[in-house]
Amino acid sequence: MLACVLVLVAALALREFYLEHWLGRSMCIRRQRKGLTTVEVRRRVAMERLPSSVSDYPVPREERILVKRVAGVVLWHREVSVGLPLSACEHLQDVTAQEFDRAFPSWLRLKNAN
Repeated sequence: MLACVLVLVAALALREFYLEHWLGRSMCIRRQRKGLTTVEVRRRVAMERLPSSVSDYPVPREERILVKRVAGVVLWHREVSVGLPLSACEHLQDVTAQEFDRAFPSWLRLKNAN
């Protein structure tokens, strides 16, 4: 029984470590906190490799991630990615969150419309 509990705790710790590392490559653009619960919207802009059936070359994309945390621990996340125009390749680091905000659902925008 103790071995099962230790394996479960180790698995949860590894998952948290992985998610924190993965989320560390994104930038938080909105955060709401109520008690121990935090909801964040994070964004990342990068060249993304799509399946070869779609494109042989990486394309510019913006990804937004909704993250729910309790006491700082990630419980759940959901991602939405939208394609950016090819002209964005030249200035990916300069793409602002406002530039393509309307391409995302309202719950992932800078100011929540709900």
